[in-house]
Amino acid sequence: MGIGKDARRLGPAGFLLLACSSGAFAQSSVTLTGLLGAGIGYTSNVGGHSNIYEDSGILRPNTLSFQGKEDLGGGLKALFYLGTLFSMNTGGILGAPGSLFSRESYVGLSNPYGTLTFGQQRDFTFDTLTVQQYAGIFYEGLYGAHQGPFPKFGVPYVIGGSYDFDRLNGEAINNSVKFKSANFSGLTFGAMYGFGGVAGHFGNSDSSSFSVDYEFGSGGVAAVYTMAKSPTNDNGNAGIRNIGVGGKYRVEAFQLAVLGTVSHNTGNGAQIDAVDTTASYDFSPFWNFATTYTYMDGNAVLDSAHASQVDATLTYQLSKRTSVYGTYVWQHASGPGALARINSTQTSPSSSDAQTMVGISIMHLF
Repeated sequence: MGIGKDARRLGPAGFLLLACSSGAFAQSSVTLTGLLGAGIGYTSNVGGHSNIYEDSGILRPNTLSFQGKEDLGGGLKALFYLGTLFSMNTGGILGAPGSLFSRESYVGLSNPYGTLTFGQQRDFTFDTLTVQQYAGIFYEGLYGAHQGPFPKFGVPYVIGGSYDFDRLNGEAINNSVKFKSANFSGLTFGAMYGFGGVAGHFGNSDSSSFSVDYEFGSGGVAAVYTMAKSPTNDNGNAGIRNIGVGGKYRVEAFQLAVLGTVSHNTGNGAQIDAVDTTASYDFSPFWNFATTYTYMDGNAVLDSAHASQVDATLTYQLSKRTSVYGTYVWQHASGPGALARINSTQTSPSSSDAQTMVGISIMHLF
């Protein structure tokens, strides 16, 4: 999800990169940033057995990113971003096979009115609803994303069929062009289109995302629409449509946020409606506690399964760059044969209608 605001300039390798580029050094910059996190996780029931394991990227994914800007004059800037996801436990790159920059990779231009970029980019479901703290996953991370007892929902290329079904955990769209406006007195908006690349069938396997967000002094409201088709869903003619609407309000150290999402598979007719209610409290500049209650409801295609989930995360900042945290998640599933399944790296659901996960980890930004 997010990248640390603190970054340092590249060392000798950075200067070599700059030496190979054109333009004045004084007007250009390249930075290397990263986020490293790992810890111990416990799951009460994975296919009928409890499990204790080392887990990485619980609250935020492990990332290594290169990003750069060049001042072109007159308020116009060129920019790029190359980011990869990896496992702290194995060192392996995460994402599609053969993908080097599996987080995002884009290049573009910005001016005082907005930013236009081209490449592989996350849609506005993540950029707006998660990053702007409408979704509980902002505090709970991977375990707090939505999955549940919906194996027939049909999210492509994922284990369990419903991993992050409403895209709040941050899914990238290939071959995309994206515009995000500047902030106009609290109002931002954006539009995005991902080309399917199928000759003779312009709309086949394409994707689109739209967002509007209004932030005022003590809160905000936002709405997002995302449609992502897949070659595996009705030969590229269908996909997963997500609609999310959220609101938040802060009173001093306390913030309350409510988010509703509707996720619909246009290929098989499956639909999941979900509602998040998140409360966050800053006990001090170093301590934060956040808890989220989520209700997920599947339609008849999903055997009318539904689930309740409670998440809680306590975070302590050791410094601006290093923090430790503990996460607790409990899910209860209901419906004919419904098996609880918390969103995680575990490969099997619970063998019953309940599942609990606990994680303790350290996270460092550079």
